[in-house]
Amino acid sequence: MSDSGGNRVTARRGARVRRPIAGAVLWHPDGTVLLQHRDDRDGVKDAGKWSLFGGGIEPGEDPETAMLRELEEEIAYRPERYHPFLVLEARDAVFHLFLAGIEAPLHRLRLGEGQGFAYLAPETALAHYDLSDTARTALGVLQLYRDFRAGQGLNGVLD
Repeated sequence: MSDSGGNRVTARRGARVRRPIAGAVLWHPDGTVLLQHRDDRDGVKDAGKWSLFGGGIEPGEDPETAMLRELEEEIAYRPERYHPFLVLEARDAVFHLFLAGIEAPLHRLRLGEGQGFAYLAPETALAHYDLSDTARTALGVLQLYRDFRAGQGLNGVLD
């Protein structure tokens, strides 16, 4: 069974099972994040919006493995440094988000999904871009996390 957004939803004893999704907030040392500009066509969730890279967790995969697979598929990149960052429970999905380092310039990445991608300052993305709810929430939490780490005397978001 699918909902109107194309997400797989399974009924179990009257309750909906949320689709597990894994993704990453890709943090560049210059303070920007790499975001995906989603395809703008029918059937694409959050069509035309800017979002995080990621996708569905396949049967038998854990969130970490799925996140790494999705980054390979979508931008031909495998981060060396990453850690669990945030879990968001939506109506029909559970998003397992990781904070991952990325230093590759755009020309070294291969866009395998979406209509574009860009490094953006989180503040700029939040103020001026049409973001998916997941990206908007993750970038807001990222700003709080950066402030927390700065208060602890730590630079950046990844050690």
